[in-house]
Amino acid sequence: MGHVLEKVLADVCARWMRLQGDEVRFQVGTDEHGVKIQRTAEKEGITPKELVDRNTPLFRDLFDRLQISYDDFVCTTDKEHHWPTVIALWKRLQEAGVLQKRSYTGLYCSGCERFMTRRDLVDGMCENHKIAPEEVMEENWFFLLSRDTSWLKALLKDRKNGYVLEPEFRAAETLSLIEQGLEDVSFSRPKKSLSWGIPVPGDEEQTMYVWCDALTNYISTLGYFTDHEDKNFWENAKVMHVIGKDIARFHALCWPAMLKNAGLPVPPPQKLLIHGFLTNEGQKMSKSLGNVVKPEDVIKHYGVDPLRFYLLHEVPVGRDGDFSWDRFGKLYDAKLRNDIGNLLNRVLVLFQKENGVLVDFGKPDFITMKYDMYKKAMDAFDCSVALHEAVQIAVDSNRYIDEKKPWELKGKEKANVLSQLAEALRYLSLTLLPFIPETAQKISRQLNVPYAERMLQRDFVIGDLKAWGVCIDWKTVGKPEILFPQVE
Repeated sequence: MGHVLEKVLADVCARWMRLQGDEVRFQVGTDEHGVKIQRTAEKEGITPKELVDRNTPLFRDLFDRLQISYDDFVCTTDKEHHWPTVIALWKRLQEAGVLQKRSYTGLYCSGCERFMTRRDLVDGMCENHKIAPEEVMEENWFFLLSRDTSWLKALLKDRKNGYVLEPEFRAAETLSLIEQGLEDVSFSRPKKSLSWGIPVPGDEEQTMYVWCDALTNYISTLGYFTDHEDKNFWENAKVMHVIGKDIARFHALCWPAMLKNAGLPVPPPQKLLIHGFLTNEGQKMSKSLGNVVKPEDVIKHYGVDPLRFYLLHEVPVGRDGDFSWDRFGKLYDAKLRNDIGNLLNRVLVLFQKENGVLVDFGKPDFITMKYDMYKKAMDAFDCSVALHEAVQIAVDSNRYIDEKKPWELKGKEKANVLSQLAEALRYLSLTLLPFIPETAQKISRQLNVPYAERMLQRDFVIGDLKAWGVCIDWKTVGKPEILFPQVE
Protein backbone atom coordinates (compact mmCIF):
# COMPACT_ATOMS: atom_id res chain seq x y z
CA MET A 1 0.00 0.00 0.00
CA GLY A 2 2.96 2.31 0.54
CA HIS A 3 4.01 1.74 -3.08
CA VAL A 4 0.42 2.41 -4.18
CA LEU A 5 0.23 5.69 -2.24
CA GLU A 6 3.50 6.89 -3.79
CA LYS A 7 2.75 5.88 -7.37
CA VAL A 8 -0.80 7.25 -7.33
CA LEU A 9 0.46 10.56 -5.95
CA ALA A 10 3.13 10.74 -8.65
CA ASP A 11 0.56 9.81 -11.29
CA VAL A 12 -1.77 12.63 -10.26
CA CYS A 13 1.13 15.09 -10.57
CA ALA A 14 2.08 13.76 -14.02
CA ARG A 15 -1.51 13.80 -15.27
CA TRP A 16 -2.00 17.36 -14.01
CA MET A 17 1.12 18.55 -15.82
CA ARG A 18 -0.06 16.94 -19.08
CA LEU A 19 -3.50 18.52 -18.68
CA GLN A 20 -1.77 21.92 -18.51
CA GLY A 21 -0.10 21.24 -21.85
CA ASP A 22 3.35 20.33 -20.49
CA GLU A 23 5.49 17.67 -22.16
CA VAL A 24 5.95 15.07 -19.44
CA ARG A 25 8.28 12.16 -18.82
CA PHE A 26 7.10 10.03 -15.89
CA GLN A 27 9.23 7.09 -14.81
CA VAL A 28 8.76 4.45 -12.13
CA GLY A 29 10.54 1.17 -11.50
CA THR A 30 11.95 -1.34 -9.08
CA ASP A 31 15.10 -1.17 -6.96
CA GLU A 32 16.19 -4.79 -7.19
CA HIS A 33 19.59 -5.00 -5.48
CA GLY A 34 20.64 -5.14 -1.84
CA VAL A 35 20.88 -7.26 1.27
CA LYS A 36 17.11 -7.62 1.75
CA ILE A 37 16.71 -9.19 -1.68
CA GLN A 38 19.72 -11.44 -1.18
CA ARG A 39 18.58 -12.70 2.23
CA THR A 40 14.98 -13.22 1.17
CA ALA A 41 16.12 -15.28 -1.80
CA GLU A 42 18.38 -17.38 0.44
CA LYS A 43 15.45 -18.11 2.77
CA GLU A 44 13.33 -19.24 -0.16
CA GLY A 45 16.12 -21.36 -1.62
CA ILE A 46 16.23 -19.47 -4.91
CA THR A 47 18.65 -17.01 -6.49
CA PRO A 48 18.17 -13.23 -6.12
CA LYS A 49 17.58 -13.01 -9.87
CA GLU A 50 14.81 -15.60 -9.68
CA LEU A 51 13.24 -13.62 -6.85
CA VAL A 52 13.22 -10.27 -8.67
CA ASP A 53 12.19 -11.86 -11.97
CA ARG A 54 9.18 -13.27 -10.14
CA ASN A 55 8.25 -10.15 -8.16
CA THR A 56 8.93 -7.26 -10.52
CA PRO A 57 6.14 -8.23 -12.96
CA LEU A 58 3.73 -8.23 -10.00
CA PHE A 59 4.56 -4.60 -9.22
CA ARG A 60 4.34 -3.61 -12.87
CA ASP A 61 0.97 -5.34 -13.23
CA LEU A 62 -0.32 -3.58 -10.12
CA PHE A 63 0.82 -0.18 -11.41
CA ASP A 64 -0.89 -0.87 -14.75
CA ARG A 65 -4.15 -1.82 -13.05
CA LEU A 66 -3.96 1.35 -10.96
CA GLN A 67 -3.79 3.35 -14.22
CA ILE A 68 -0.32 4.71 -13.39
CA SER A 69 0.49 6.58 -16.61
CA TYR A 70 4.25 6.06 -16.57
CA ASP A 71 6.40 6.58 -19.66
CA ASP A 72 9.31 4.39 -18.59
CA PHE A 73 9.80 1.52 -16.16
CA VAL A 74 13.38 1.05 -14.95
CA CYS A 75 14.87 -1.98 -13.20
CA THR A 76 18.22 -1.57 -11.44
CA THR A 77 19.25 -5.07 -12.59
CA ASP A 78 19.11 -3.91 -16.21
CA LYS A 79 22.70 -4.36 -17.35
CA GLU A 80 22.07 -2.80 -20.75
CA HIS A 81 20.27 0.43 -19.82
CA HIS A 82 21.04 1.07 -16.13
CA TRP A 83 24.46 -0.32 -15.26
CA PRO A 84 26.58 1.68 -17.77
CA THR A 85 25.47 5.01 -16.27
CA VAL A 86 25.98 3.80 -12.69
CA ILE A 87 29.49 2.54 -13.43
CA ALA A 88 30.41 5.78 -15.26
CA LEU A 89 29.04 7.86 -12.38
CA TRP A 90 31.10 5.87 -9.86
CA LYS A 91 34.24 6.52 -11.90
CA ARG A 92 33.47 10.25 -12.04
CA LEU A 93 33.05 10.40 -8.28
CA GLN A 94 36.31 8.54 -7.86
CA GLU A 95 38.11 10.96 -10.20
CA ALA A 96 36.65 13.86 -8.19
CA GLY A 97 38.27 12.43 -5.05
CA VAL A 98 35.01 12.00 -3.10
CA LEU A 99 35.21 8.20 -2.76
CA GLN A 100 37.52 6.81 -0.10
CA LYS A 101 38.10 3.24 1.09
CA ARG A 102 38.28 2.76 4.83
CA SER A 103 37.58 0.27 7.60
CA TYR A 104 34.36 0.86 9.41
CA THR A 105 32.40 -0.45 12.37
CA GLY A 106 28.77 0.51 12.47
CA LEU A 107 25.15 -0.42 13.02
CA TYR A 108 23.43 -1.71 9.89
CA CYS A 109 19.66 -2.02 9.37
CA SER A 110 18.91 -4.41 6.53
CA GLY A 111 15.33 -3.11 6.35
CA CYS A 112 16.47 0.45 5.65
CA GLU A 113 19.49 -0.73 3.66
CA ARG A 114 21.73 1.73 5.50
CA PHE A 115 24.14 2.21 8.35
CA MET A 116 22.67 4.05 11.33
CA THR A 117 23.99 6.06 14.23
CA ARG A 118 22.77 5.57 17.78
CA ARG A 119 20.87 8.85 17.57
CA ASP A 120 18.78 7.28 14.76
CA LEU A 121 17.56 4.52 17.09
CA VAL A 122 14.61 4.44 19.47
CA ASP A 123 15.22 2.19 22.46
CA GLY A 124 18.08 0.63 20.52
CA MET A 125 15.90 -0.27 17.53
CA CYS A 126 15.22 1.10 14.06
CA GLU A 127 12.11 3.25 14.39
CA ASN A 128 10.71 2.09 11.02
CA HIS A 129 11.35 -1.64 11.22
CA LYS A 130 11.29 -2.20 15.01
CA ILE A 131 14.44 -4.34 14.92
CA ALA A 132 17.86 -3.85 16.45
CA PRO A 133 20.48 -3.16 13.75
CA GLU A 134 23.41 -5.53 13.30
CA GLU A 135 26.88 -4.43 14.38
CA VAL A 136 29.06 -4.69 11.29
CA MET A 137 32.82 -4.29 10.91
CA GLU A 138 34.12 -4.22 7.36
CA GLU A 139 36.09 -2.28 4.77
CA ASN A 140 33.92 -0.17 2.46
CA TRP A 141 34.12 2.64 -0.03
CA PHE A 142 32.66 5.84 1.44
CA PHE A 143 31.14 8.85 -0.31
CA LEU A 144 32.57 11.94 1.41
CA LEU A 145 29.25 13.69 1.90
CA SER A 146 30.50 15.74 4.86
CA ARG A 147 32.68 17.80 2.48
CA ASP A 148 29.56 19.34 0.96
CA THR A 149 27.89 20.39 4.23
CA SER A 150 27.99 24.15 3.61
CA TRP A 151 27.01 23.79 -0.04
CA LEU A 152 24.02 21.55 0.80
CA LYS A 153 22.83 23.92 3.51
CA ALA A 154 22.82 26.82 1.04
CA LEU A 155 21.10 24.68 -1.61
CA LEU A 156 18.25 23.70 0.68
CA LYS A 157 17.76 27.17 2.11
CA ASP A 158 17.32 28.74 -1.33
CA ARG A 159 13.65 28.00 -2.07
CA LYS A 160 13.71 30.20 -5.16
CA ASN A 161 16.68 28.76 -7.06
CA GLY A 162 17.72 25.76 -4.98
CA TYR A 163 16.56 22.29 -4.11
CA VAL A 164 12.96 22.64 -2.90
CA LEU A 165 11.48 20.08 -0.52
CA GLU A 166 7.70 19.91 -0.19
CA PRO A 167 5.94 20.16 2.19
CA GLU A 168 8.16 22.87 3.65
CA PHE A 169 8.36 21.26 7.10
CA ARG A 170 10.23 18.36 5.49
CA ALA A 171 12.90 20.84 4.40
CA ALA A 172 13.25 21.98 8.00
CA GLU A 173 13.75 18.36 9.10
CA THR A 174 16.48 17.86 6.52
CA LEU A 175 18.23 21.11 7.47
CA SER A 176 18.24 19.93 11.07
CA LEU A 177 20.15 16.81 9.94
CA ILE A 178 22.78 19.08 8.44
CA GLU A 179 22.98 21.09 11.65
CA GLN A 180 23.58 17.88 13.62
CA GLY A 181 26.56 17.17 11.38
CA LEU A 182 26.65 15.12 8.19
CA GLU A 183 28.48 11.82 8.14
CA ASP A 184 30.11 10.22 5.13
CA VAL A 185 27.98 7.53 3.50
CA SER A 186 28.95 3.91 2.90
CA PHE A 187 28.80 3.38 -0.87
CA SER A 188 29.86 -0.27 -1.04
CA ARG A 189 29.88 -3.53 0.88
CA PRO A 190 32.38 -6.40 0.67
CA LYS A 191 31.32 -9.02 -1.84
CA LYS A 192 31.29 -11.64 0.94
CA SER A 193 28.55 -9.60 2.69
CA LEU A 194 26.70 -8.45 -0.42
CA SER A 195 27.17 -10.21 -3.74
CA TRP A 196 23.85 -9.16 -5.27
CA GLY A 197 24.57 -5.82 -6.92
CA ILE A 198 26.83 -3.96 -9.32
CA PRO A 199 30.56 -4.69 -8.84
CA VAL A 200 32.70 -1.67 -7.95
CA PRO A 201 34.84 -0.68 -10.98
CA GLY A 202 38.46 -1.66 -10.35
CA ASP A 203 37.63 -3.40 -7.06
CA GLU A 204 35.76 -6.61 -7.83
CA GLU A 205 35.73 -7.68 -4.16
CA GLN A 206 33.35 -4.80 -3.41
CA THR A 207 29.70 -4.43 -4.44
CA MET A 208 28.08 -1.05 -4.92
CA TYR A 209 25.76 -0.08 -2.13
CA VAL A 210 22.11 0.47 -2.92
CA TRP A 211 22.13 4.28 -2.89
CA CYS A 212 24.73 4.87 -5.57
CA ASP A 213 22.99 2.19 -7.64
CA ALA A 214 19.33 3.11 -7.08
CA LEU A 215 19.50 6.92 -7.10
CA THR A 216 21.22 6.90 -10.48
CA ASN A 217 18.09 5.46 -12.14
CA TYR A 218 16.85 9.02 -12.62
CA ILE A 219 19.52 9.66 -15.27
CA SER A 220 20.33 6.13 -16.44
CA THR A 221 17.02 5.99 -18.34
CA LEU A 222 18.20 9.10 -20.20
CA GLY A 223 21.38 7.30 -21.22
CA TYR A 224 23.75 9.58 -19.32
CA PHE A 225 27.46 8.91 -19.99
CA THR A 226 26.60 6.63 -22.94
CA ASP A 227 26.47 7.07 -26.71
CA HIS A 228 22.68 7.61 -26.56
CA GLU A 229 22.61 10.39 -23.98
CA ASP A 230 19.48 12.55 -23.98
CA LYS A 231 19.85 15.51 -21.61
CA ASN A 232 16.63 17.26 -22.58
CA PHE A 233 14.44 15.95 -19.75
CA TRP A 234 17.13 16.61 -17.17
CA GLU A 235 18.87 19.85 -18.03
CA ASN A 236 16.03 21.61 -19.87
CA ALA A 237 13.11 20.47 -17.74
CA LYS A 238 11.56 20.91 -14.33
CA VAL A 239 12.40 17.73 -12.44
CA MET A 240 10.45 16.39 -9.47
CA HIS A 241 11.03 13.24 -7.41
CA VAL A 242 8.15 11.73 -5.41
CA ILE A 243 9.55 9.72 -2.49
CA GLY A 244 8.81 8.54 1.05
CA LYS A 245 9.94 10.38 4.15
CA ASP A 246 12.14 7.48 5.27
CA ILE A 247 14.52 7.96 2.33
CA ALA A 248 14.22 11.74 1.99
CA ARG A 249 17.71 12.32 3.39
CA PHE A 250 19.34 10.33 0.59
CA HIS A 251 17.43 12.20 -2.13
CA ALA A 252 17.87 15.59 -0.48
CA LEU A 253 21.53 15.25 0.52
CA CYS A 254 23.38 12.39 -1.20
CA TRP A 255 21.83 12.75 -4.63
CA PRO A 256 22.52 16.47 -5.23
CA ALA A 257 26.05 16.01 -3.85
CA MET A 258 26.57 13.07 -6.22
CA LEU A 259 25.40 15.17 -9.16
CA LYS A 260 27.63 18.10 -8.22
CA ASN A 261 30.75 15.97 -7.82
CA ALA A 262 30.02 14.10 -11.05
CA GLY A 263 29.94 17.40 -12.91
CA LEU A 264 26.20 17.46 -13.61
CA PRO A 265 23.91 20.49 -13.17
CA VAL A 266 22.35 20.99 -9.74
CA PRO A 267 19.48 21.42 -9.42
CA PRO A 268 17.56 19.47 -10.78
CA PRO A 269 15.52 18.24 -9.25
CA GLN A 270 13.89 21.54 -8.49
CA LYS A 271 11.36 19.79 -6.29
CA LEU A 272 11.29 16.84 -3.95
CA LEU A 273 7.71 15.85 -3.04
CA ILE A 274 7.87 13.82 0.16
CA HIS A 275 4.98 11.65 1.29
CA GLY A 276 4.38 10.07 4.68
CA PHE A 277 3.58 6.54 5.80
CA LEU A 278 0.29 4.69 5.63
CA THR A 279 -0.96 3.01 8.78
CA ASN A 280 -3.85 0.57 9.30
CA GLU A 281 -6.36 1.61 11.93
CA GLY A 282 -3.63 3.77 13.48
CA GLN A 283 -1.00 1.00 13.59
CA LYS A 284 2.04 0.56 11.35
CA MET A 285 1.35 -2.16 8.79
CA SER A 286 3.38 -5.22 9.69
CA LYS A 287 3.37 -8.86 8.66
CA SER A 288 4.05 -9.83 12.27
CA LEU A 289 0.92 -7.95 13.39
CA GLY A 290 -1.09 -9.45 10.56
CA ASN A 291 -2.56 -6.08 9.57
CA VAL A 292 -1.05 -5.62 6.11
CA VAL A 293 -3.67 -4.37 3.64
CA LYS A 294 -3.24 -5.83 0.17
CA PRO A 295 -4.07 -3.44 -2.67
CA GLU A 296 -5.51 -6.36 -4.64
CA ASP A 297 -8.12 -6.93 -1.93
CA VAL A 298 -9.23 -3.28 -2.03
CA ILE A 299 -9.38 -3.25 -5.83
CA LYS A 300 -11.37 -6.50 -5.90
CA HIS A 301 -13.87 -5.18 -3.35
CA TYR A 302 -14.27 -1.55 -4.45
CA GLY A 303 -12.36 -0.97 -7.70
CA VAL A 304 -9.35 1.03 -8.83
CA ASP A 305 -10.73 4.57 -8.79
CA PRO A 306 -12.19 4.27 -5.28
CA LEU A 307 -8.75 3.23 -4.00
CA ARG A 308 -7.09 6.17 -5.78
CA PHE A 309 -9.80 8.47 -4.43
CA TYR A 310 -9.42 7.27 -0.84
CA LEU A 311 -5.65 7.71 -0.73
CA LEU A 312 -5.72 11.19 -2.27
CA HIS A 313 -8.74 12.37 -0.27
CA GLU A 314 -7.61 11.02 3.10
CA VAL A 315 -3.81 11.45 3.06
CA PRO A 316 -2.56 15.06 2.97
CA VAL A 317 0.72 15.24 1.05
CA GLY A 318 3.68 14.96 3.41
CA ARG A 319 1.67 13.68 6.36
CA ASP A 320 1.04 10.13 7.51
CA GLY A 321 -2.34 8.71 6.61
CA ASP A 322 -4.49 5.87 7.86
CA PHE A 323 -6.22 3.08 6.00
CA SER A 324 -9.47 1.96 7.57
CA TRP A 325 -11.94 -0.42 5.96
CA ASP A 326 -14.73 1.26 7.91
CA ARG A 327 -13.69 4.75 6.80
CA PHE A 328 -13.24 3.48 3.23
CA GLY A 329 -16.81 2.17 3.14
CA LYS A 330 -18.27 5.38 4.55
CA LEU A 331 -16.28 7.56 2.15
CA TYR A 332 -17.28 5.34 -0.78
CA ASP A 333 -20.96 5.66 0.08
CA ALA A 334 -20.96 9.35 1.00
CA LYS A 335 -18.66 10.93 -1.59
CA LEU A 336 -18.55 8.54 -4.53
CA ARG A 337 -21.95 6.82 -4.54
CA ASN A 338 -24.02 9.69 -3.16
CA ASP A 339 -22.39 13.05 -3.84
CA ILE A 340 -21.05 12.13 -7.29
CA GLY A 341 -22.80 8.98 -8.56
CA ASN A 342 -26.33 9.78 -7.42
CA LEU A 343 -25.98 13.39 -8.60
CA LEU A 344 -25.19 12.25 -12.13
CA ASN A 345 -28.03 9.71 -12.06
CA ARG A 346 -30.60 12.20 -10.73
CA VAL A 347 -29.75 14.83 -13.32
CA LEU A 348 -29.75 12.44 -16.28
CA VAL A 349 -33.00 10.72 -15.21
CA LEU A 350 -34.70 14.12 -15.02
CA PHE A 351 -33.22 15.02 -18.39
CA GLN A 352 -34.77 11.95 -20.04
CA LYS A 353 -38.19 13.45 -19.41
CA GLU A 354 -37.06 16.59 -21.27
CA ASN A 355 -35.68 14.62 -24.24
CA GLY A 356 -32.15 15.25 -22.97
CA VAL A 357 -31.87 18.65 -24.68
CA LEU A 358 -29.50 21.28 -23.24
CA VAL A 359 -30.42 24.97 -23.26
CA ASP A 360 -28.95 27.98 -21.41
CA PHE A 361 -26.13 27.07 -18.97
CA GLY A 362 -26.61 30.28 -17.01
CA LYS A 363 -24.10 31.54 -14.46
CA PRO A 364 -22.48 29.19 -11.90
CA ASP A 365 -23.66 31.18 -8.88
CA PHE A 366 -24.41 27.99 -6.98
CA ILE A 367 -20.84 26.66 -7.31
CA THR A 368 -18.66 27.80 -4.39
CA MET A 369 -15.53 26.06 -5.69
CA LYS A 370 -13.28 28.43 -7.63
CA TYR A 371 -11.09 26.96 -10.36
CA ASP A 372 -8.24 29.31 -9.41
CA MET A 373 -8.21 27.83 -5.90
CA TYR A 374 -8.25 24.31 -7.33
CA LYS A 375 -5.44 25.13 -9.75
CA LYS A 376 -3.36 26.79 -7.04
CA ALA A 377 -3.59 23.64 -4.90
CA MET A 378 -2.78 21.39 -7.87
CA ASP A 379 0.19 23.53 -8.94
CA ALA A 380 1.51 23.21 -5.37
CA PHE A 381 0.80 19.44 -5.52
CA ASP A 382 -1.44 19.84 -2.50
CA CYS A 383 -3.58 17.09 -3.95
CA SER A 384 -5.84 16.40 -0.98
CA VAL A 385 -6.91 20.05 -0.81
CA ALA A 386 -7.53 20.13 -4.58
CA LEU A 387 -9.62 16.95 -4.47
CA HIS A 388 -11.77 18.35 -1.66
CA GLU A 389 -12.32 21.45 -3.83
CA ALA A 390 -13.41 19.26 -6.74
CA VAL A 391 -15.87 17.26 -4.65
CA GLN A 392 -17.36 20.53 -3.44
CA ILE A 393 -18.83 20.97 -6.95
CA ALA A 394 -20.91 17.83 -6.40
CA VAL A 395 -21.91 18.95 -2.90
CA ASP A 396 -23.03 22.34 -4.20
CA SER A 397 -24.90 20.76 -7.12
CA ASN A 398 -26.82 18.43 -4.84
CA ARG A 399 -27.76 21.37 -2.65
CA TYR A 400 -28.90 23.27 -5.76
CA ILE A 401 -31.16 20.37 -6.74
CA ASP A 402 -32.71 20.36 -3.27
CA GLU A 403 -33.28 24.12 -3.44
CA LYS A 404 -34.68 24.29 -6.98
CA LYS A 405 -36.64 21.01 -6.95
CA PRO A 406 -36.48 20.67 -10.75
CA TRP A 407 -39.02 17.82 -10.70
CA GLU A 408 -41.60 20.43 -9.67
CA LEU A 409 -40.58 22.89 -12.41
CA LYS A 410 -41.80 23.02 -15.98
CA GLY A 411 -40.76 24.28 -19.37
CA LYS A 412 -37.81 26.56 -19.86
CA GLU A 413 -37.16 27.06 -16.14
CA LYS A 414 -36.75 23.32 -15.61
CA ALA A 415 -34.58 22.97 -18.71
CA ASN A 416 -32.33 25.82 -17.53
CA VAL A 417 -31.80 24.31 -14.08
CA LEU A 418 -31.00 20.88 -15.52
CA SER A 419 -28.62 22.40 -18.07
CA GLN A 420 -26.77 24.24 -15.32
CA LEU A 421 -26.44 20.99 -13.40
CA ALA A 422 -25.17 19.18 -16.49
CA GLU A 423 -22.53 21.88 -16.95
CA ALA A 424 -21.55 21.55 -13.29
CA LEU A 425 -21.08 17.80 -13.83
CA ARG A 426 -18.96 18.46 -16.94
CA TYR A 427 -16.86 20.83 -14.85
CA LEU A 428 -16.63 18.24 -12.06
CA SER A 429 -15.36 15.58 -14.46
CA LEU A 430 -12.49 17.84 -15.56
CA THR A 431 -11.37 18.51 -11.99
CA LEU A 432 -11.58 14.80 -11.13
CA LEU A 433 -9.60 13.76 -14.22
CA PRO A 434 -6.11 13.65 -12.59
CA PHE A 435 -7.46 11.73 -9.59
CA ILE A 436 -9.97 9.17 -10.87
CA PRO A 437 -9.49 9.28 -14.64
CA GLU A 438 -11.76 6.42 -15.69
CA THR A 439 -14.64 7.76 -13.57
CA ALA A 440 -14.11 11.28 -14.95
CA GLN A 441 -14.39 9.95 -18.49
CA LYS A 442 -17.48 7.89 -17.62
CA ILE A 443 -19.20 11.03 -16.31
CA SER A 444 -18.40 12.90 -19.53
CA ARG A 445 -19.53 9.98 -21.68
CA GLN A 446 -22.89 9.78 -19.92
CA LEU A 447 -23.24 13.53 -20.32
CA ASN A 448 -22.46 13.07 -24.02
CA VAL A 449 -19.74 15.74 -23.84
CA PRO A 450 -18.09 16.09 -27.30
CA TYR A 451 -14.50 15.61 -26.05
CA ALA A 452 -15.26 12.63 -23.76
CA GLU A 453 -13.44 10.03 -25.88
CA ARG A 454 -10.24 12.12 -25.89
CA MET A 455 -10.01 12.67 -22.13
CA LEU A 456 -7.59 9.82 -21.37
CA GLN A 457 -5.29 10.60 -24.28
CA ARG A 458 -1.90 12.01 -23.26
CA ASP A 459 -2.27 15.09 -25.43
CA PHE A 460 -5.64 16.07 -23.94
CA VAL A 461 -5.39 19.57 -22.44
CA ILE A 462 -7.95 21.35 -20.26
CA GLY A 463 -7.18 24.80 -21.67
CA ASP A 464 -10.34 26.80 -22.35
CA LEU A 465 -12.57 23.85 -21.44
CA LYS A 466 -12.51 25.11 -17.85
CA ALA A 467 -14.63 28.11 -18.90
CA TRP A 468 -18.30 27.81 -17.98
CA GLY A 469 -20.52 27.18 -21.00
CA VAL A 470 -17.64 26.86 -23.45
CA CYS A 471 -18.95 23.72 -25.22
CA ILE A 472 -21.32 25.39 -27.67
CA ASP A 473 -21.58 22.24 -29.80
CA TRP A 474 -22.86 20.21 -26.83
CA LYS A 475 -26.60 19.87 -27.44
CA THR A 476 -27.89 16.73 -25.69
CA VAL A 477 -27.03 14.44 -22.79
CA GLY A 478 -26.93 10.64 -22.75
CA LYS A 479 -28.50 7.96 -20.63
CA PRO A 480 -27.56 7.26 -16.99
CA GLU A 481 -25.52 4.27 -15.88
CA ILE A 482 -24.47 3.46 -12.30
CA LEU A 483 -21.00 4.85 -11.56
CA PHE A 484 -20.45 3.22 -8.20
CA PRO A 485 -22.48 0.12 -7.35
CA GLN A 486 -23.50 -0.66 -3.80
CA VAL A 487 -20.87 -2.72 -2.01
CA GLU A 488 -21.73 -4.98 0.90
